[in-house]
Amino acid sequence: MEVDYKQVGLKVGIEIHQRLGTEKKLFCDCPAEMDSRSGINPADFVESEPTFTFTRRLRPTASEIGKVDAAAMEEFSKEREFVYYMYPNCCSVESDSDFPKEINKEALEITLQLAKMLKMQVPDVMQVMRKIVIDGSNTSGYQRTALVGVGTKDSFIETDLGKVHLQEMQLEEESATKIKEEAGKIHYRLDRLGIPLIELSSAPEIWHPKQAKEFAEKLGLLLRSLKVQRGIGTIRQDLNVSVRGGARIEVKGFQDLKVLDKVIENEVLRQLDLLKIKGTLEGKKIEFLEADMTDFFKDSGSKILKNLSKEKILALKSSGLSGLFKEPCGKITLGKEIANYAKVFGIGGMIHSDEDLDKYGMSKDEQEKIRKELKAHKSDHFLIIGGKNAGEALEVIKKRIEYLQKGVPEETRFVDGENTRYARKLPGSARMYPEPDLPKVPLKAVFEGVKLPETLDIKAETFEKMGISKEQAVQISRSKYLSMFESFIERYKVEPKLIVDIILNKKKALERQGKTVTDENLEFVLEELAKKKIAKKAVEDVLLSGSIKGFERITGKELEKLVREYTEKFGKDAAKELMKKYGKRVESEEVFGLLK
Repeated sequence: MEVDYKQVGLKVGIEIHQRLGTEKKLFCDCPAEMDSRSGINPADFVESEPTFTFTRRLRPTASEIGKVDAAAMEEFSKEREFVYYMYPNCCSVESDSDFPKEINKEALEITLQLAKMLKMQVPDVMQVMRKIVIDGSNTSGYQRTALVGVGTKDSFIETDLGKVHLQEMQLEEESATKIKEEAGKIHYRLDRLGIPLIELSSAPEIWHPKQAKEFAEKLGLLLRSLKVQRGIGTIRQDLNVSVRGGARIEVKGFQDLKVLDKVIENEVLRQLDLLKIKGTLEGKKIEFLEADMTDFFKDSGSKILKNLSKEKILALKSSGLSGLFKEPCGKITLGKEIANYAKVFGIGGMIHSDEDLDKYGMSKDEQEKIRKELKAHKSDHFLIIGGKNAGEALEVIKKRIEYLQKGVPEETRFVDGENTRYARKLPGSARMYPEPDLPKVPLKAVFEGVKLPETLDIKAETFEKMGISKEQAVQISRSKYLSMFESFIERYKVEPKLIVDIILNKKKALERQGKTVTDENLEFVLEELAKKKIAKKAVEDVLLSGSIKGFERITGKELEKLVREYTEKFGKDAAKELMKKYGKRVESEEVFGLLK
């Protein structure tokens, strides 16, 4: 389906979340990155056992305006328990058993650099706030966040489809990492909790999916000019999407830019389909009838239903809705869309009358008995769900079916491939209150003293002047190895174009073959090249072995002697024969120089 995005009134706003590359976390002295600086090998650390675990339940509190956030209340109603895993780069601040320390000045300076680059207005004083979050991702039940920049008319990113203005920028702490989820319990590891994070939001003036993708890509490149973490999971996007007549939908935790435009396209189709469904239900009166079918299915021939009957099975009739759950809702059916609302309560799925019930092992007799129990006519629709939280899930499903007559509900959704699925209610303004354990921070003087970093384009131009080709200069400036390259050209007297070749070509070629190249071996190779102990052609072998044995460079008088011997023996073929035997131990230009 071809969509005219101007005509449907598409509005998209993007929030970029970027982890900063600081030495320490935002409110404690724990290392902010699991690498050699903290004395921890990342590969070993990921697999290591936690130092200890603890369990907690969270509950919502009122905001500074005295209200409790609806999204927080919905999370609380799930009655979940959270298991937390502590690691060597965690302390009592992460476990919420100690007060936070003064905000990380390095993180604040990086954030102010970005504010200056984007020509944002900075408040005179920064107030750290508590944002209520009780999904378990913060041990305290809230996330600490602070407003650092507000957009001006000059704060924008230029795209092919028009300017996109920046709205606000916060400095906040990263959440814990979810490990696994099981019935009534979610497990989190706390090594990521507290890492400094910039949250930067655009105005909702993006009107096309391609524009959203271009904006995110350009802003991502700009962020790389700062001291930020690189790699999978260090940057993610949240999208706010709406169409005319619909509602604002927040899509959380987007990481794959390749399909960002496709996700928006599919979300637009979903909202347009919901508006069509609203039209077909206009003037209809939907009535519900519930029934507890737990005992009914205890001896069922259906394995699925028999197992669910060990907990609870509920059925719901919706009058006059037969056939509706087969209707498209974006790239899936309305039935699958509504089943996702039950899944947030730990319900595995939903069985309903608009699908083939035989595939679930349900007999015709059972189907008829359900209809009889629910007093369901052919024009009515019924569904069945089972599980510990079936009662709470069914209430949400009923409200969602009722809302079909209103159109698109405001809510938070997760990315699911190229589609979205329900996560929770949309949080409101009733989730913030000032952090009482931290002082306000004057920003004006700090902001004025902040120096702008080099942009990636300027870095690429600088690299070109070092003799690196334009293509490779751009490539390394946008690569995750940028900081490594800059460190290497400072520390080793080796041609920059050779260092680039080793990082971008030789290292990658070996890794594509399934071989491991450690940072230690990279540094060893550059050190030996700088000392002229190995030749350029030996680089790949030494990268793998970490030793120069068998590849010691021949130079000086030893090489002169060798050239004379080969000239006397092979004449005009001397160079070819010498390189055949000693190619990885000599520099060809040095050999040809001596021959001349």
